[in-house]
Amino acid sequence: SSIPILLLLLHAEITMPPKRKASAKDAAAAPDKKRRTTRASRQPVAPPSIDLNTTHKALNNFDATTVASILSSDNPDQVASALNALLRASSDVDVNYCLGTGGEKISEAMVKLFDEALGWEEEDGVGGGNIEDGSNLEPTVKTWDAASLSGINERWRNFCRDKLASPLASSSDPNLLVDPDTDTKVLDMIVAILRNLSYVAQNLRFLYHSEGVMRILTGALYYRGYSTGGVGAGEDRLGEDALSSSHQSNMCVHSIQTLINMAPHIDVTGRQLFIDRLFIESGAKEVACTVPYQQPLSNESEGVAGVAAKKKGRPKYGLSSHLGFGGMHLAKQYDTKAETLENIPNSVIWGLVGSHVRSTLAIFPALSAILDPNDITTSTSPSGWHRPSVQAVLEFLTALIENPDNKGVFLCVPDALLHRLTDMLFMPRLGPDSMDYIDPVSNIVTRVVALKLRMGYDASIDSDMRDRACELLVKLSDLTTSIKRRLGMSSSTSGMARRRYDASSTLSETSRDLAPSILRSDETSSTRRMNVRLYDSLLSMISSSSGRGDAGPLAVRLLSNLALVPENKPGILYVERKLIAMSGKDPHIANIACNGIFNRVK
Repeated sequence: SSIPILLLLLHAEITMPPKRKASAKDAAAAPDKKRRTTRASRQPVAPPSIDLNTTHKALNNFDATTVASILSSDNPDQVASALNALLRASSDVDVNYCLGTGGEKISEAMVKLFDEALGWEEEDGVGGGNIEDGSNLEPTVKTWDAASLSGINERWRNFCRDKLASPLASSSDPNLLVDPDTDTKVLDMIVAILRNLSYVAQNLRFLYHSEGVMRILTGALYYRGYSTGGVGAGEDRLGEDALSSSHQSNMCVHSIQTLINMAPHIDVTGRQLFIDRLFIESGAKEVACTVPYQQPLSNESEGVAGVAAKKKGRPKYGLSSHLGFGGMHLAKQYDTKAETLENIPNSVIWGLVGSHVRSTLAIFPALSAILDPNDITTSTSPSGWHRPSVQAVLEFLTALIENPDNKGVFLCVPDALLHRLTDMLFMPRLGPDSMDYIDPVSNIVTRVVALKLRMGYDASIDSDMRDRACELLVKLSDLTTSIKRRLGMSSSTSGMARRRYDASSTLSETSRDLAPSILRSDETSSTRRMNVRLYDSLLSMISSSSGRGDAGPLAVRLLSNLALVPENKPGILYVERKLIAMSGKDPHIANIACNGIFNRVK
């Protein structure tokens, strides 16, 4: 066996080329070569250019300016064809259509079409009590209520409630009716296009930086044509074939989905928009095709004509280059890594983007109305809620709270919202308290039988709504001690009991403005007491096996936050007795109870 190996080594030794001896010249050149290698610095790799699809075959490969001119045409057939083509282009998941340079013209054209279809006159949005841009826009508890709106935002809210929140012809002024065959379809199509465009990241600044787009998205939140029961046959104003009257898909849900996609850009302080308006100014493709009011690089723009065009009028972006030493001061305050602007007073920011901040804050009263089962606009829904809309609102609020700049508005969350979220922790899937409940007085419900009502906790609870509400409560309780105290020490009643109380009581408008609807039924009690319903719901979640799989950890985390407040000690002692009994049966519950809750009691 060693002979073949020896032959192989001899063959390798014979065929191997001889090594060349290093000469003195090579030895002298080697150190220089090594020094040159260490001295030369490697240039950074240029970022790859993004492949933006600013045209689409459904739009005949027209650019944004051409599409906007067709949308602004006086020919209704051309407008309808352009909307249909834009809907097909924006829904093409293989192309990811981007508005591109001049995309703000398309958004402005769609805003104009939305106003015309809804009957909103241009003079309705000007004059008459608008707040100055430099006024105080700090979030307060009133931010979540319609009483905080004024000027155009107040008029727009009242106008949309009259137009979109009265789905019954018998309960609406005939002059306020929207044509279901033409106008309603146009409204729903525009909101659907905005939703489709929001799925492409390059379109988000075109949508969020437009006050008109934010206005129509807020107005669509007041749509209430999704009733599935409780009305007589033939009374539905929009009809069964209307696109917006379907239960799962309507302009309200589409609007919330658009806002969810825009959540990373939404900032109630206005600082991020202020930064964009100050420092974004470039003709590069990556900027000109993703930011509104940008001029692309070209030979003409670099010439005399381009300079004259820049000097003409006040620019909307790149303002720091026009402010002289003031722009230099702002640039020094800008932290490029954290993308924050320090030591700049709010009055300066609100002076530039104050109107846009008010348009952003106008979203929260509309969201509160969706979460309020006693809102007058939801009277056509027997359960008081629209489940797909409530689900989308919870997802949107959870996404908003991730942004530290939005902390101020969540610190002022009202007690009413905390109690509604508490009710959702024990929301049954069936029965009068469920969100999908259909009144058997007006409808024959065959799917609700006695056997279904006798199922256990995991089968009878609305686990998806429970998990979403608990996740939002955890994030809220992480913010401040005040929210922990208000959540753990407030009493609550069931939704059905609260609706019965509200139906039998006649309260004035002044007393109902900001009075939490859940506390109104407990106004006779002397002080707040332990929120028993909250603790019972969290105990059930710990031992639950339904839902997303993280129901137990979410409940433990919320109980841990509540245990940090001394005022919640009675509630933790109430939970302790039951947790000890449950820990004797399940070692997993014993582990999380001792290591996650009891060790944090103050």
